[in-house]
Amino acid sequence: MRRELPTKKDYEGFVREFSGALSREHPNVCFYVYGSFANGTCNYGRSDIDGGLVLDSGVVTPKIDISSIGEILAEITIRRGIKTQFNLTDRASNRDGRFLSYTSDYTDWIKQSGKIICGDDLVSEMNGLNFKSGVLYSSAFNFRKVRNNVLYASYYLQADREEFRKAAEGGLKTLCGFPKKLVWLRGEEIIASRQAARNRLAEILEGINLEAVDRANRLLDNPEQLYAEIERDDRALELMLGSLEGIELMISDYLRQFPEFSDREIKF
Repeated sequence: MRRELPTKKDYEGFVREFSGALSREHPNVCFYVYGSFANGTCNYGRSDIDGGLVLDSGVVTPKIDISSIGEILAEITIRRGIKTQFNLTDRASNRDGRFLSYTSDYTDWIKQSGKIICGDDLVSEMNGLNFKSGVLYSSAFNFRKVRNNVLYASYYLQADREEFRKAAEGGLKTLCGFPKKLVWLRGEEIIASRQAARNRLAEILEGINLEAVDRANRLLDNPEQLYAEIERDDRALELMLGSLEGIELMISDYLRQFPEFSDREIKF
């Protein structure tokens, strides 16, 4: 039997249920919406609900909280037949802005038109920037994608298992490609070799933990083992979480060692 399209009541019910669960179980998370649902022009039954979640944390986020929020999100969206596009961020990268992936005009628009549904207003802290390099923008965009894939992992497991596996593999590739981008941002040339870029980043960010990068590189160099891993739901999820943790560790160390913006990063 064909399922009826969700109605305005379903959309409003989703927001009410989701925000209620967040308020009870994750009260420090800021949940906001923007776009057509926020401004009342939503095409109910066809439009997504656009919004975001800001964790009250540093760049290295509590994965247990993300997984819990993702399970709540999956249960309510599937039951109500709602589609969402939520971006997951943290206060530290929001304040810095370089790995937020939002330009200044887009951030201004969210601040002006968005609505805080629950939690403290952490949206006002977003520091949108005018990126100078495509390298930084793509790094920030890919970081956001890996985070969002972890947020939606529970949903993918129930609704789109192929997307779940693609997300696991994509996270590994993003993780392994991150060192060469960070090296370039520090004024050097792009290093083609994943291993060479990893080694150079270890010199630039002395003491950084690159164990996740090393594990991911070994898997990418062994496609047969890689595909055996991502075919197992539990291992694929572990890989997604590990990829996110590894990227966050690199960004956290990078921001701590280089707090000032460089002329390769943004337009002054």
